[in-house]
Parts: sequence; structure tokens; C-alpha cells
Amino acid sequence: MTTLIVFAVALLYALTVRLLFGWHVLKDYLPIVSISFLTLVPMAFGALTTFLGCRLCGPSSFWANVAPMLVTIVAFSTSFIVHLEALLCLVVASPIMLPMAMLGGRAMAWLIYHRSNRLYVSIFVLLPFAVAPIEAQWKAPPELVAIEDSIQINASPAEIWAEIANVRAISHEEVPFKWIYVLDFPRPIAATLDHEGVGARRLATFERGVSFYETVTEWKPESSIAFTIKADPDFIPHTAFDQHIIVGGRFYDVLDGRYVIQTEESGCRLVLTSTHRLSTRFNAYAGWWSRWVMNQVQSSILTVIKKRAEDHAARK
Repeated sequence: MTTLIVFAVALLYALTVRLLFGWHVLKDYLPIVSISFLTLVPMAFGALTTFLGCRLCGPSSFWANVAPMLVTIVAFSTSFIVHLEALLCLVVASPIMLPMAMLGGRAMAWLIYHRSNRLYVSIFVLLPFAVAPIEAQWKAPPELVAIEDSIQINASPAEIWAEIANVRAISHEEVPFKWIYVLDFPRPIAATLDHEGVGARRLATFERGVSFYETVTEWKPESSIAFTIKADPDFIPHTAFDQHIIVGGRFYDVLDGRYVIQTEESGCRLVLTSTHRLSTRFNAYAGWWSRWVMNQVQSSILTVIKKRAEDHAARK
């Protein structure tokens, strides 16, 4: 029973902090996409868990090492079940928040062994609220990331071009297995042109009502097509992406895309490149995940195009 009380108090603290950091009124003071939230918050409830557990149940390796991790996992699971966080966001946060929770627990266990002053747990609990407003004053410059994927296709440039200029409706079965879709990222549906040539409008649609408005900036039939991409976060359904990483939002955007058909000895190679904006205070880490996500999305689109072009070539 005592263990449940300790876990309940730690989870209540974690929930309170999450709601305060996610409250739009405090976004300029307690930013949820911040180093403070990713590191200091899990340290705080890890330390709180260890402090309460050791005080109420007695010092043990469980409270110093295991309990902080368990509280974090339960907090993650609960936030996903109640739709407070998307699964993708939790996966991205886990490699940082889980170790930091354990670090907070270990630090508190050391302090309990060497010190008896209860001031230390108060410092841990309040530290995120003291540091986050200071971090919020740091305006991180945006970073542009180019992501490239390619695929070999046994078809002619004309057959490939027919599949990339206008992408007809993609069935669920055509999209190959990718982990990003297991994490509930919207699958591609279609990309349609209003007319051919530079200046044409291209509408790319994904599952759950997600649409991107593209303007063609380069048009070389059977060779290359490039386009700018506009995502309006006000018109993207709130259920489509996690609100912290919504495309076109404060922290992330997709700016442009380009297909290039390269002729090879046996068929062609289709190259898909896109440019992305990252505006976080941990762009190096966020950039790795951005590349992983977009490599999966782009490679799945290229696989669909390859299958369609090669099927068309086989029927000739």
C-alpha cells in the first residue's frame, strides 16, 4: 500500500508539471519542447520517488534504481492512454527521460545516505520551474536539414515520370511496412496536380485529413520536378500529429521537395530530397529523429512508385 502511495504522489507531480508546461498561457515561460522539460522534470520525479520510497519504506536498491524508471514508464503509459501524448512523441523522449529519471533517483539516494536535510528534494522538485523560464529566453536559431532517399527502378524515365507528377490514390496495402506507421504516423494517400508546368499547384494528402499545398518550381518532364511545400497547422487535424511536432508549427516544418530521375545501365534511379526546418533547443537530437522519420516516409513513397512503374513496364 505504501508503495502505491509513493507512486501516486510521484505521478501526481509528473502530471501537474506536464499540464503546466503544456499550458498555452505559460508557453513563453515553461516551454514543453525544452531541455529543462526533457532532463530536469524526469530527474525531479525520479528524485521524489526515491525520497518518498526511502523515507516510508526504507532505503533499498529498488527505490534508488528501479522505482524511478517504473514511475516514468507508468507516466508515459498513462499519458498515451488518456491522449495527452502521442506514441511517437513518447518514443522520441524515452531515450533521454528514462535515464534522467534514474539519475535523479540515484542522486537522491546518495544525498539521503550522506545528508539528512529535506531541502534537497525541494530543490529537485522546484528546479524545472526555476530553470525553464531562463532557458525560454534563449532563442535558438532555426536549422535546415536536407534529407535524401533513392531507389533503383527497372522502368523507363517516362514510366517513372507518370507516377511522380500525379500520384493517384494509394491503397493501404500498397504502403510497405515501416515502423513510423506502427507509431501512428499518417500514411500517404495521393498527390494531384491542377495543371502541368512551373507554377502548378500540387495537393499532397495523407491519412486523417492531413494536406500539404505544394507549388511546382521546376518542371522537366521525365527528368525532375521540384516544389515548395506549405503546411498550415491551423488546418491540420489535432489528431493527426502530436501538437509538439506538428508540421508547420513552432518547432518543425517541411519546406520543399524534389524528385530527380537518373538514368542507369539497368533502368533508372529515382532520388527524392526534402528540406526541413528545426527550431528546437536540441536540434542535434531532434534532427536525428527527423531524419529517421522522413527516411521512412520517403522510402515508403519511393517503394510505391517503384512497384507501380515496374508493373507498368512489365505490361508492355
